[in-house]
Amino acid sequence: MGKNNRQRRAAKARARARRQPRPGPARTTTGTTTGTTTGGTAGTTTGAAAGAAAGATRGAARGPSWPPPRPPAERFVAAAAAQRGGNQDAVRRIIASLTDDPPPVVALAVADVLEQHVARLWQHGWQPADLHRVVTRHLGSREAVLARWVMAQQATQYADLGARVAPRWMAQLDEVEATRDWDQRRPYLLQLGGQWSDVIGVAVRLSGLLGGLPVLPRLVDPPDAWDRQAEGPRGSLPANVLAKVRALLAKAEATTFEAEAEAFTAKAQELMARHRIDRALLASSDRAAEEEPGGRRIGIEDPYAEAKVLLLHSIAEANGCRAVWSKDLGFATAFGFDDELDAVDELFTSLLVQATAALQREGPRRDHSGRSRTTRFRRSFLVAFAVRIGHRLQATVDATVAAADTSHALVPILAAREDATRAAAEATFPELSSVAPTASDREGWYAGTTFADRADLSFGAPSEEAAPDDRLRAGDRA
Repeated sequence: MGKNNRQRRAAKARARARRQPRPGPARTTTGTTTGTTTGGTAGTTTGAAAGAAAGATRGAARGPSWPPPRPPAERFVAAAAAQRGGNQDAVRRIIASLTDDPPPVVALAVADVLEQHVARLWQHGWQPADLHRVVTRHLGSREAVLARWVMAQQATQYADLGARVAPRWMAQLDEVEATRDWDQRRPYLLQLGGQWSDVIGVAVRLSGLLGGLPVLPRLVDPPDAWDRQAEGPRGSLPANVLAKVRALLAKAEATTFEAEAEAFTAKAQELMARHRIDRALLASSDRAAEEEPGGRRIGIEDPYAEAKVLLLHSIAEANGCRAVWSKDLGFATAFGFDDELDAVDELFTSLLVQATAALQREGPRRDHSGRSRTTRFRRSFLVAFAVRIGHRLQATVDATVAAADTSHALVPILAAREDATRAAAEATFPELSSVAPTASDREGWYAGTTFADRADLSFGAPSEEAAPDDRLRAGDRA
C-alpha cells in the first residue's frame, strides 16, 4: 500500500473517532437498563430505585410528605364509604392517617360532615325519632350518643323557629335526649371518651349508616322549609284533654286489676272520641277550621312485632286512622287527623305497657315434654289482646257517637274523614300488602282475651271472627 493511501485511511479513522459520542453517565428508564459510567465501566441501575431517589430528593426539598394528604373531611368521607362497602382494611388505614392530624381539626371536620348528613336526611323525610330509632337499632351506645349530639348541634340553626311553628319536631328532639350537654368550649367529638382512634371509628360507623339510609315519604316539612309566618298545629288534642287522657292511662298502667285497667282505658277512649266528634263537627261547619290528614311514625320493635302491629292497627281503626308497617325500618306510619293521631299514639303506648306487664306476670310456659312454649304463648296472648282491644275500643267509639247530642249527620262526617285518611295512606304507599299474624297457643289466646276484656270469661270455643288459628289482618305493610 502506498504512503498516500495509508495517510488517507488514518485521516478517515480520526474523523470517525471524532463523530463517536464521548463516554458519560448512564441514563435510566423504567425497568433495568445498562449504560457506561463516567469512569468508562459498564453498570446497571433500576427505575424503581431511581424513582425512590427522586422522591427522596423532592421530599427533602418540599417537606416530609409530598404530595400532601387530602383534607380530614375528605378522608373521613372516604372511610365512611369504605365502611359501607365492608372494606375494613381501608377504614383502618384512613383512621390511622386521621390520628396523625391535630385532633381539634379532625373533630371539627368530622362534626361538619355528620351535621350535613343529618340536614340531608331531614330533607329526605327522616325525623329525629326515626333517626334515633335506626341508630339504636343497628349501632352501639356510643354511636347513639354521638347521633344525639349531632342532632342537637344541628338543631341550633332552627331551634327558635321550631319552638313556634313545629313543636312536635322539637318535642322529638327532647324525647330522644338530643341536647347540647357537652362542654361548649371544646368540640363535642373530643368529649365522647376513649382512645382517639376509637372515637373516629365511632364517627365512621355512624356516618356509614347515615349515608346509606333510604329516602322516606315526607310526612312533615323539614326545618329548611319552615315558614316564619306559619302557625303551629291546630288540630291536636287540647292540653287539658290530653292531660286527662294521660292521667287515666297512667292509672290503667299502674293497677294490677284487669277490670280497673279496662275501665280507665275505656274512659280515656271516650274522652278522645268526644273530642274527635267535636273537631269533626267544627271542620264540617267552618271552612277555616278544615285540615288535611297527615302521618306519624310509631316505633315497632321485636319481639312479637307483628302482634304489636295488629294492636296498633286495632287502635287506629277504632279512631278513624290507618296504619302501614315498614318492617325493615322498625316503625309503622299511622295516618289520620292530628287529634286522632294523638289518641292512637297515647293509647298504643299505654296498652303496650299494660300488655307487657301482664305477660311478665304470666311467666314462662312449657309443653308436656318440658320444652319451652313461652314464645308461642306470648305471641298468641298479644294477638288475642289486640283483637279484643279493637272490638272494645270500637264499641266505646260507637256508643259515644250514638250518644252525641247533635243535629248533624255525624256518621257521614266521620266517614268522610276516614275516606280522606285512607286516600292519604294510599297516596304515600301506593303498593301495600296485608300482614296477618297467627296465634297458635290456645292458652295464650284465652289469657290475652281475658286480659283485654275482663267481662268475657268463657273458656268455650272462641267466635269465628277471632279463632286462635285464623289469619288475622294486622293492617298494611309497605
